[in-house]
Amino acid sequence: MAIEQYKLQLNTPLMTVWDFISIPENWLPLLPDFIRLNQLSLTTYHVFLYLKLGPIDREVQLEFNIQLNKQTHSVDFTFHSTTGKVTGYGFLKADAPTTTTTNLTLAIEVKLSGKTGLLFKPALTSLKTSWSQETLNKLALLLNESEN
Repeated sequence: MAIEQYKLQLNTPLMTVWDFISIPENWLPLLPDFIRLNQLSLTTYHVFLYLKLGPIDREVQLEFNIQLNKQTHSVDFTFHSTTGKVTGYGFLKADAPTTTTTNLTLAIEVKLSGKTGLLFKPALTSLKTSWSQETLNKLALLLNESEN
């Protein structure tokens, strides 16, 4: 199955958007229920989030590994929880249909291991949608404000 993608068009030039999203510290805190961020290296970050998924209602620590692709204006990432029960991957990509607008695409796949993964599979779809839409909307607000 293909990873689901969420898109938003911004009235902001491509390079302004790329300059912002190419710095993970700018957009990782925009993830829903963000608590804090620790940078471990140039490409590795610990992100602390409050996860609400069925009976799971607690703080989780996700390790994100980030790879930038300047040619395609894409930020590719993988992540996993410190317990290994949550894993995932995705990308944040900018492309320009015109010189003054940018399409921003966020795709995210989240997996839970073991019986928990099977039990909460329907809830994961809702979680991915809300994470993607909320993160894109926050990015749009910040980027539109930076243009004014």
